[in-house]
Amino acid sequence: MNNAAGNRWFRVIITLALAAAVVLTTACSSRRLHFDVNEFTYTPALVPNPMKGFASFYGKADADSSLEYIGVTFNEIYTYQNGTGGLDTQILDEKLEKVAERGHSAIVRVYMLYPGYNDGEQTGLFLPEELYSELKRDGDIYSNQYGGNLLEYPDFNSEKLIDCMTGFIRLFGAKYDGNPVIAVIQMGLYGAWGEWNMYGCRNGSCTMSDENLNRIIEEYVAAFKTTKLMARNPSLGNANQYQIGYHDDNFLFNTSDFHTVSPEWKALLKKQDYTYGTLQQFYDFINGNGGQYEPLWDMWKTQMFGGEMSRQMYLEPFGPLWSGTEREALDYCIKQFHMTWVMGIGQGTIPETNTAEYKEFKNVAGSFGYDVSIESVTGRNYTGKLETVLTNTGIAPFYYDWEIEYRIIDSRGDMVFTCRDDEFKLSELLPDETAELVFFIPEDLKAGEYRVYMRFVNPAETVSKKVMPLRLSNDHEYKSGIYELAKVTIE
Repeated sequence: MNNAAGNRWFRVIITLALAAAVVLTTACSSRRLHFDVNEFTYTPALVPNPMKGFASFYGKADADSSLEYIGVTFNEIYTYQNGTGGLDTQILDEKLEKVAERGHSAIVRVYMLYPGYNDGEQTGLFLPEELYSELKRDGDIYSNQYGGNLLEYPDFNSEKLIDCMTGFIRLFGAKYDGNPVIAVIQMGLYGAWGEWNMYGCRNGSCTMSDENLNRIIEEYVAAFKTTKLMARNPSLGNANQYQIGYHDDNFLFNTSDFHTVSPEWKALLKKQDYTYGTLQQFYDFINGNGGQYEPLWDMWKTQMFGGEMSRQMYLEPFGPLWSGTEREALDYCIKQFHMTWVMGIGQGTIPETNTAEYKEFKNVAGSFGYDVSIESVTGRNYTGKLETVLTNTGIAPFYYDWEIEYRIIDSRGDMVFTCRDDEFKLSELLPDETAELVFFIPEDLKAGEYRVYMRFVNPAETVSKKVMPLRLSNDHEYKSGIYELAKVTIE
């Protein structure tokens, strides 16, 4: 058992009697009970596992993904008529339903600017028609040529636009906070692709002030109390003052430049005109100013970190990611920032199955985020108490508190008892820490032979029957995500 200094113990005692009070076996009890507990061996959990690993774009998910990114344009979900805003969630709801049917979770971002896109009316903008017309009338739509294309963008400091964005966020949170299919909401809205940068903009008026961006962040934080949030950049809008996660949408390519890697890797980096990545900014930000922001290094303990793999990292001239120098930098950056997932793998970038590269790809996917396993199980024959110790050998916690379900099956294979523990906080099981669960065999269980099982309940079961179970890194897996703890004989 891991008893390292600083480890926290979580004790959850649940009642498995049908009555409200806990009834323990005492010296006066006539029943005799004997546990035959399983000895658990660490066995790496198969990929994919919920909310970790390599994510895919919506509709392009493969068998190795557990997450899909859904990008929604502002005019697809926000309505604006006669100066009044509203929601039209049909498109997002349909996509979330498809994601749930595939057993996946969603990363959701709403954006209103896509440089280079032209739908014949707005060039790169996705605003409700009436709002677009009003902003243009007021002189709050700008344009310029960039890369041979016309770019249109709004004045992101327009009070009318900010009112629409904040109003949208309140409606958005009321509708989707706590949605079991959504893993994380990326704040988006502002900037090119919702990435908080004004790519191609040659008019300084379109850059949102920190004060106004802070208004957007505050609305998101107020609207989403349960579902995790991510921001693009910790140094904008006072984002660092809030309990939110971050996504680097050029992950590894510029994140790794501060890492001491081989001369070959440095040479490849120098050939590219690469931008300054969010996690590089985060690294500099919290290590600057004499360590003033050092506490932000602990943000991963409660907030999710993710991003999008830079295309340069999985296309030529860099070659395969799964070995050599590229693999060295990838492993380092995943651990350095306690990454839970990274998006962008797919469309031919996954190595062929049954190859050494594919094996390493699976190993990398498993190295993200949490890695929870059963360390030991102990049975107390006198009291009927079953103690289970969980451990997390990953680099991040699981960020949601999924309930534990216990099942008791008799010798005929019938389930004779089940209950759920909603007190244990799985999100608080940090790397290299352990947690103890305590379970009591019901006092009124009849004489016979039984088996005791446990699983974590994916709340998306209320939406779809095809949800992905949380799999522990253990043997004794009875069914996918269900683990046999012990046999018990009652006389």
